[in-house]
Amino acid sequence: MVYYNMKMRFLTKHISLLTLILLFLAVGCGRDEHIETIIIGPYKVDCVGAFEQECYLEFNAESQQWEFFYEGIQGFDFEPGYIYTLKVRLEDRGTEIQDVGRYAYHLVEIISKEVASVDERPPRIP
Repeated sequence: MVYYNMKMRFLTKHISLLTLILLFLAVGCGRDEHIETIIIGPYKVDCVGAFEQECYLEFNAESQQWEFFYEGIQGFDFEPGYIYTLKVRLEDRGTEIQDVGRYAYHLVEIISKEVASVDERPPRIP
């Protein structure tokens, strides 16, 4: 009987631990993480969104044009004179916050950093 009780306690502890691990994994998998690749131009420009600010230029591959990128990119140290190809993670801010974009951008990886002129307006097509 003592052996049976020890065995049951052992199984109960391990099943509880396994259940806890699976619960944490299930919660972690529920996050909607979205990764994108973006191209940032070699200089910033004055722009007006919710207020006057400096914006990055983002290359839109579909239209083959540079467009204003109003958001900051957390973890990205911009250096003028380069065209960057970046892998970024988008964090959904929701729609409750006014005067900011829906997503916060977080740098995941700098894929490439190519020298480009800051005097060429608009920048060359990457």
